[in-house]
Amino acid sequence: MVQEVIGKSRYPGDPQGQGFAAGVKGGWVVKTINGQDVQTEDFNTVMDLLDDEVADPRFSKSVALAIEKQGGRKAQPAEAPIAITYATIPGYEWKGEVLGADWEPAHR
Repeated sequence: MVQEVIGKSRYPGDPQGQGFAAGVKGGWVVKTINGQDVQTEDFNTVMDLLDDEVADPRFSKSVALAIEKQGGRKAQPAEAPIAITYATIPGYEWKGEVLGADWEPAHR
């Protein structure tokens, strides 16, 4: 599920700003990746298909250590360009926020 939407690309191709630019909304759920239904896949598989190390908590300290600890990647990254479709959960109301253009990462 989309939890944070960064409200601005910081530079061309910024992976943290592409969702906002594409109109992605908080609370949406990844339905397919390149046509493959991922609604019943576990979180780690979806993150590996997206090759998303920025938003994946397994990679907060060390990519190699995290991958080794789980026994390797759950999936190979999807072929680029990645096409993602989303679904909404009926009755679910997302209470998060879109991080504004002046947002600064906490690690800076």
